[in-house]
Amino acid sequence: MRSLFPNAWHVARREYLTRVQTRTFLIVTVALALVGLGLALAPLLVRFFEGDPRTDVGLYAEPDTVDVAQLQGLLAANAGAGGDQWRVIPVDDEAAGRQMVRDDDLDGLLSAVRATDGDLSFHAYTDAGSTDPRLLAIRTAATQLAIADRLERAGVDPGQAGEIFAPTAFEVDPVNPDASQDPFASGNGFAAYILVILTFMAIITYGTWVATSVAEEKSSRVMELLITAATPRQLLAGKVLGAGAAGLSQYVVILAGILVGLLAQGVLAERIFGQDAPSQLEGIDFSVLVPFSVFFVSGFLLYCVLYAGFGSMASRQEDVNQVTMPMLFIGMGGYFASFVAMATPNVGWVKVLSLVPFFSPYLLTARYSLAGNVAAWEWIVAGALMAVFLAGALWLAARIYSAGVLLYGQRASLRSVWRAVRVNR
Repeated sequence: MRSLFPNAWHVARREYLTRVQTRTFLIVTVALALVGLGLALAPLLVRFFEGDPRTDVGLYAEPDTVDVAQLQGLLAANAGAGGDQWRVIPVDDEAAGRQMVRDDDLDGLLSAVRATDGDLSFHAYTDAGSTDPRLLAIRTAATQLAIADRLERAGVDPGQAGEIFAPTAFEVDPVNPDASQDPFASGNGFAAYILVILTFMAIITYGTWVATSVAEEKSSRVMELLITAATPRQLLAGKVLGAGAAGLSQYVVILAGILVGLLAQGVLAERIFGQDAPSQLEGIDFSVLVPFSVFFVSGFLLYCVLYAGFGSMASRQEDVNQVTMPMLFIGMGGYFASFVAMATPNVGWVKVLSLVPFFSPYLLTARYSLAGNVAAWEWIVAGALMAVFLAGALWLAARIYSAGVLLYGQRASLRSVWRAVRVNR
């Protein structure tokens, strides 16, 4: 560590302040934070512009057929948590009810009469298509009402109708429980999904940012002056710490905007619509943030160190994407493997792959969120491997960096990278 500091600290401080104090950085950061806030509030905005989400159904019923309470109860029971989205309004005149539908005062009209054979007969007046979920829900409720009426006329106690139409107990025992988990069926599954995306976006976006920063100073010949004042390892560490910290600062502001939006949903929904909104934060085990923070930061540094090393091989900023392609493929590999692993978090290959430092920032936290059975020794092994890989990556990237920053006008390739590593310095 003494061989890195204080020179690496001076480089990091300069890199950080140079980036965060620019007007472009501030404008982009504020804009992205507002975008994150808007995305978090998107469900409320959609609901606001769409208007009242409730379905108003008019009911015209002949005497001794159906009453409003019966239809309202069945629609609410069948809808479950969305039962408050139904409202049944009594209509005394069928023609007037149809006019209310045409005037958009009602979403539809259900007429209930008794046929000549004694059965209940229903007629729906609506512009909803035959496959509209609302029409299907009304049809289901009408069928239940008709069957209940037949049972009552057959001598069955009307009080037993609720028991007859109670939901049937139905459970499924999967042949392979590990292969049938729905990763998005719980709050922790939603958290795992979001953490994987956040990790991937940070690594790819700000890793490329670090590589571009190296290529930028190299193309402006500033690197020739810096290389005389500090060792390649000190320059590399300072670049990674400074540019990485600037990127993470921007990331924290964006995440703060998203978090504020999620926390404000309930309050705004109550103020605007008079009812609370379900929160995406419910059911999430926030203890996952502790291991996530550790492996996110260490994994981010691992990728950024290698991004900086590869970025030093680019003679122009336009070549950065080409020379950093191997790191992009590795990051995407961990990203896509995570989505496969979230459906089967306890299988052997997921456990093994989650110990590999390039993949542990994705897989370990996803496993912890979904299964919660990551053993203590797995955390220790993954942490030890991450430390070893970080030290090795710093050594490897420093060798590439020390040769790459002085190479101009040469096309970067795997052969040139290998040559840079083999040079005895």
